Amino acid sequence: MTVGTASSLSASLEDYLAVIFWIVAAKGAARARDIAKRLQVKASSVTGALQLLAQKEYVNYRPYEPVTLTREGFDQATRVVERHRVLREFLTGVLGVEAETAERAACRLEHDIPGAIAQRLVAFNEYVRNLPEKERRLVEAFAERDTAVATDGDSVWPRQTTVADLKAGREAVITAVKGTSRVSRRLADMGLGRGALVAVEAAAPMGGPIRVKIRGYRLALRRQEAEGIVVVEG
Repeated sequence: MTVGTASSLSASLEDYLAVIFWIVAAKGAARARDIAKRLQVKASSVTGALQLLAQKEYVNYRPYEPVTLTREGFDQATRVVERHRVLREFLTGVLGVEAETAERAACRLEHDIPGAIAQRLVAFNEYVRNLPEKERRLVEAFAERDTAVATDGDSVWPRQTTVADLKAGREAVITAVKGTSRVSRRLADMGLGRGALVAVEAAAPMGGPIRVKIRGYRLALRRQEAEGIVVVEG
């Protein structure tokens, strides 16, 4: 199925359209009080949203009468609902995100994801479903890993990137320096402090030193030191 973007609709109006879609599917028509109850909003907010959707010819609306979807409204609502499903399926089935968390995340992401990316997710979900059992098990094993998941806007990452992870030629910005205060001070004195741009030039094999360049200077770091310098790549 083609999953497009909902043009000329705000995130709020998309939510209204999706709720109307489900109510109409169950009851044949939607009433303002049912919409308000589902979205937990005031009746006045529902009236304003229905007026806007009617102006865009997505719903058939008259005060005090049941609401139905126009043909275009049905198609648009279908796209909104399908984007939500695709995102939720990817988050739960591929990434192994807990269902309730995935549902909340899908509600946030569905309004902004471009249609081309949504289509790629559709294709990837289908690809995973059709994998041979042995290969599909690799995806499932990843989903089953005990990986920390960000919730309610707080980023919680299972692993941070360090200078030791950077490949030769890569640049990154230092965000933190771990270790004892003495080590942190020594590295800061060498220019390896928070906010500095660092580039890896070469890494010796077998856990040998890593040569970096920072603000015009070249330094050789022990592997243990490099592992304590947290960075973010561009």
